[in-house]
Amino acid sequence: MSNTPSPSGRPPALKTLDHTVAAVPLLQGRVLLHENAINLPRPRHTLDDNFSGVVMTGAKADERAFHLRSTAGYEGTLLIDSAPYTAYVATADEPFMVPTDELFASVDTSLAFQKARGASAALTPTGYIPPADSRTLKAVMREANKIERADTVVALPIDVTWLSRENIGQLIAVCTKIRHPKALVLFRQFDPLEQTKDIPANLRRLLAEVEHVALLRTDLAALDAIAHGALCTGIGVQSSLRHAIPPGEKAKVGNPGPTYPNVLMPELMCFKGAVSLARLYSNADPATCSCEECDGRSLDRFYLTDGETRREADNHTVLTWSDWVTEMAGYQPGTPRKSWWRDKCAAAIDRYALENQRIGLGASPRSGFQAPAPLKAWATLPIAS
Repeated sequence: MSNTPSPSGRPPALKTLDHTVAAVPLLQGRVLLHENAINLPRPRHTLDDNFSGVVMTGAKADERAFHLRSTAGYEGTLLIDSAPYTAYVATADEPFMVPTDELFASVDTSLAFQKARGASAALTPTGYIPPADSRTLKAVMREANKIERADTVVALPIDVTWLSRENIGQLIAVCTKIRHPKALVLFRQFDPLEQTKDIPANLRRLLAEVEHVALLRTDLAALDAIAHGALCTGIGVQSSLRHAIPPGEKAKVGNPGPTYPNVLMPELMCFKGAVSLARLYSNADPATCSCEECDGRSLDRFYLTDGETRREADNHTVLTWSDWVTEMAGYQPGTPRKSWWRDKCAAAIDRYALENQRIGLGASPRSGFQAPAPLKAWATLPIAS
């Protein structure tokens, strides 16, 4: 099955109200950007409309999406994710969250409203699915299969332990029976893929065995998923949009206090906080970046909390991974694309020791740069045919 983007063969992204326009051709092969609906939206020149798009995420997602379409003039691929799963836990009786203050409110009402506000396809308002809650997962499947709309994507906001050795078989079995495209959102404090060592491999297994699965609200796992056959993926513009936490839990933070940008390191293929970069490069020449936003400037310059600094950091990050998406699209789906991604990750792993030596911290010090566990997995897991 080919996931190569083919812009000329796609239907227009802006056919908002027609529920017969299928979601799959619109989303195929795209890496979308999760934007925070707290902010007033604006088109990002850093996004390639051929390979990307926007997921407006948060409580005001529908309002901001409409503004992006009607006022800012955005015509690219757009999803609306109001993120009901951050507050609502799905149950076997009520897997979807629908407005309780509206007469005759239904899931179809929610889907139609998203399309009316400018969404290219519509996400089901699924609640958070707790660990090993098979009754609720099956209820999502049953209710989703009642939906008679071609523009529907079934959101599956799951605890990451659904990808564990004990639960992956059941998750695959249920996903296979859902006749619409599926969109996973993984839940855990910090990086969900670091929960256990088998999570990255089991995610790849799911993508290989189930047709039309997307992975939303994540980090560079989006690129691994695209390389291994995902329908589409989504990367959060900020760390809070690169994973989700269960309703009722408070987000844990590594450094309480002022919030500084997280920066994507091009050579090391990891996100690092501006505070960490300032510390690591305090006595050495910092790494630089040649993207359009940075233009050769250093990557430790984001140790500020003002809006302009955050805008620059976000643009740098989006430009960096967008270049990788474009490069990936030049490789045929299957073994060529998977091999390119594996080799890219392996090369990044090799640079950690070199960068630590360059800044005077030795080959592999605990206080220096350390390769994330998912990156190590992507660089070493076998390539399935």
